[in-house]
Amino acid sequence: MSLRFHTILALGALALILGIAVQTVEQSPRLRAALNQEAADIGVEHAEPLSLRLEYAMRNNAALVRIAHSGSGIVSISVPADWQRSEVSGAPLTEFRSDDPSFGFVRWHFPPRTSMTFSVQQAPEHIIVHNPSRAALKLTSAKVDLQDGSVQRDIFLIQDTAVEIW
Repeated sequence: MSLRFHTILALGALALILGIAVQTVEQSPRLRAALNQEAADIGVEHAEPLSLRLEYAMRNNAALVRIAHSGSGIVSISVPADWQRSEVSGAPLTEFRSDDPSFGFVRWHFPPRTSMTFSVQQAPEHIIVHNPSRAALKLTSAKVDLQDGSVQRDIFLIQDTAVEIW
């Protein structure tokens, strides 16, 4: 077979691989987040259907993130390790547990019907919420930009997948 035939075949294979790669990145929030350094991932682990509120207020590249849930059981939520816990509500601080940081994340164990606020020195542009559970997660989000006064509110139903909420 000729060199020309092999070249055409190699270019066709390269085009096919690039097409598959682009399609995979477009369809996968996890891959988009990995490629986008300005994104933060939050993982939620729960056994029963859950309602979760995520409130995000940012100003001058810093942010406060409040996560609250209404579940009757313990909910484990993984956030970036550089997010600093600032306050809790709904239970004494001693009832909130955390695992040692792993792979750049800290897993917090929220008691029933509680919330936690985190201080974030470098506010991410995007947040991606992962719910690997088969139990549904109703996520109510609010993003407030304190510099321009804008507010963005959304409600998401997440089940066994990840969603970029903004």
